[in-house]
Amino acid sequence: MHRRHALWILMLCLTSLLAGCGHPWKTTRQAVPNPFYGKGRFGVVPVTFHALEVGDVTEADWMAEKDDEQRMNWQGDKAAINEQFTEALLAQAASEDVAVVLARSAADAPFFIRSNVTFYEPGIFTGVFNMDTVLKATVQITDPAGMVLDEVLFETKSPASLYNPSSGGRARDAARQLGKLTAMYILHRVRGED
Repeated sequence: MHRRHALWILMLCLTSLLAGCGHPWKTTRQAVPNPFYGKGRFGVVPVTFHALEVGDVTEADWMAEKDDEQRMNWQGDKAAINEQFTEALLAQAASEDVAVVLARSAADAPFFIRSNVTFYEPGIFTGVFNMDTVLKATVQITDPAGMVLDEVLFETKSPASLYNPSSGGRARDAARQLGKLTAMYILHRVRGED
């Protein structure tokens, strides 16, 4: 009798542990049948920042409070987010024999990766009070005409610390994580691991 109870308790514990397992993304749209299965070439377009929220305000409202130098730094941070995302995506995909190329035209690849950063929390490092930098993005995989086949939501964080005190550095780190996660999703679909 006690063994049976112990077995049930063990099964409940294992079930709760396994329930936490899953992918580090949320799929909002997924083409069926899987058009990416066995495919090995994708084009990546530059990251966009449409309808971006910064903390709890719009990007425009956030920028209105900044001086010219801060506005210029933010444009540099956005360019770096694109660069770090793209480099990490290309490297991670290449390590698994999937070609991701910089898209210049519709003829570059049969599928395109389109990422839009929708949320940015710059975070803060003061030594006493720290808040992580957070990036949230919607990544779409489209055909060359722009028809959305898959849409996935990602969230990455970069901790504020003595080793990474600047919000720009943390944004770059979060963008690298986003690129790696996007590559993981692409590889997941190419291998047919749905």
